[in-house]
Amino acid sequence: MRYTKKEIIEQLDRQTKELVGWYINRPIQSMENGPEGAWTAGQHLLHMIKSTKPLAVGAGYPRLLLRWKFGKVKSPSLDYHALIEKYTDALAAGGQATGVFVPRVVRKDEREVLVNRFKSEMGILVNNLHKWSESNLDNTAVPHPLIGKLTFREMLYFTIYHIEHHLRILNERYK
Repeated sequence: MRYTKKEIIEQLDRQTKELVGWYINRPIQSMENGPEGAWTAGQHLLHMIKSTKPLAVGAGYPRLLLRWKFGKVKSPSLDYHALIEKYTDALAAGGQATGVFVPRVVRKDEREVLVNRFKSEMGILVNNLHKWSESNLDNTAVPHPLIGKLTFREMLYFTIYHIEHHLRILNERYK
């Protein structure tokens, strides 16, 4: 499935509302209490902020600067399902968050601030995305730390799925 820019924006808006709603409707203790050896709900939210912020900022850069920094795209954008398969294969092979994408310990009293930061980053991303053309989504490359260079469209597909992925984990762990 290939999403248009309009459809991508709709999906990002929907996923943002769903994730924010999850946090607002859960006991605040889940922000800092979680399964042994796994991230807390607060850490999942902080991870989502850390992974969204570079994309939101990058979406505001001139396309020429991004092309200069990350190079040209050598192949057409994968469709949504092919990109997700590439990501899930990387996870199955042992891929995981590293470096700046690994969240610190989160306190329960940070929930409101973190929810607002996530909404803000997603708002910046969507606002900047309105300035992109369909062709620029397919001919501008950006790096993904786990699966390599992607088109901007593919990175947006990843972002949609990434929120779904973490919501699925949260729903399983915090029934």
